[in-house]
Amino acid sequence: SLFETDIQTIYAHGITTGCAPNRFCPDSPVSRGEMAAFLVRAFGLADDGGTNTFADDDGSFFESDIAALEASGVTSGCSPGLFCPTRSVSRQEMAAFLIRALALR
Repeated sequence: SLFETDIQTIYAHGITTGCAPNRFCPDSPVSRGEMAAFLVRAFGLADDGGTNTFADDDGSFFESDIAALEASGVTSGCSPGLFCPTRSVSRQEMAAFLIRALALR
């Protein structure tokens, strides 16, 4: 992959664990839930233990990551009361998430 070095770097920093053992799946889309995990790991965000804002992330593997994004102000969801964790994240959404996460530094 053209991005092999970048992929190895985010793995080395603990930002990704891959899509399966020993696999990154570089051509696969990223879900909003997966993106939440990447940002939480990259920026050291934490769930404040507050309310469960999003009705559609209950039982999701990424529920605590989504809660950490919400607690930090990086997201308010995809619509009132929803995060849409299985929907692919658009490039424009990713830009907004990154800018909000970078503002926390």
